[in-house]
Amino acid sequence: MRSRTRRNYSGTENPVKKAADLLPDILCELGKKSRDPSAEIFRYWQSLMGEKMAPYTEPMSFIEEVLTVKVKNSTLYSLLAGPEKRRLLKKLQEKFSIRNLVFRVG
Repeated sequence: MRSRTRRNYSGTENPVKKAADLLPDILCELGKKSRDPSAEIFRYWQSLMGEKMAPYTEPMSFIEEVLTVKVKNSTLYSLLAGPEKRRLLKKLQEKFSIRNLVFRVG
């Protein structure tokens, strides 16, 4: 069985890559994956809600892809947990890996 040769390989270059050349890219990818996304999500939540609504809501936690948001009163809860939930969740999922959005009155 013949060994496979890369397409357009001239036979003059060394196909072996040094670990020192690969390490910066690997570390960059690991850094992206290990960062806690909750701070970014909390900042984005404030801009998503806008100036008028942001003071009445507060992101509390982001655990296992579920964002929990505290709202000031039951009227706002019924609005956000009902008709607005689908729209807000869709906007959040465009930027982040979020499975669900939960509201709590507090």
